[in-house]
Amino acid sequence: MSETSQSHSDEGYDFEIIRRVWGLAQVIPGNDPEVWRKDEFGAWIHRSDYRNRHSDYGWEIADYGYSRRSLGLASLRPMQWQNYLDFMVAARNQAVITADGLRNARRLL
Repeated sequence: MSETSQSHSDEGYDFEIIRRVWGLAQVIPGNDPEVWRKDEFGAWIHRSDYRNRHSDYGWEIADYGYSRRSLGLASLRPMQWQNYLDFMVAARNQAVITADGLRNARRLL
C-alpha cells in the first residue's frame, strides 16, 4: 500500500482531517461518540459510514470554504449524505433529513 493511500481517503481528505471533522459533529448523550453523532441539522451519522450513500447514516464532508483556505478546518462540517447533496445543490441552508427518534426521516417542506 502506498503512503498516499494510507494517509488520504479516495476523496483526497487526509484521514486526520476526516477524524477532526467527525469531532465537529454533535455528541448525543447515551451514545458512543466514536460511533454515533448528529450533523448540524440533527440527522444521525455513523462513523464507519463515511461516504456510504447506501446507508441512512452515511455522511460526507461539506466544504464551506476549506478548499479556498479562507477559514481552514472551521469551514468543514460532517453532514448526513442526503443533507450534503441538498447543501451542494440547493440553498445550502435547507436540511431535508433530520432525526426522528433513533432513525433519520425526510423533513416535510
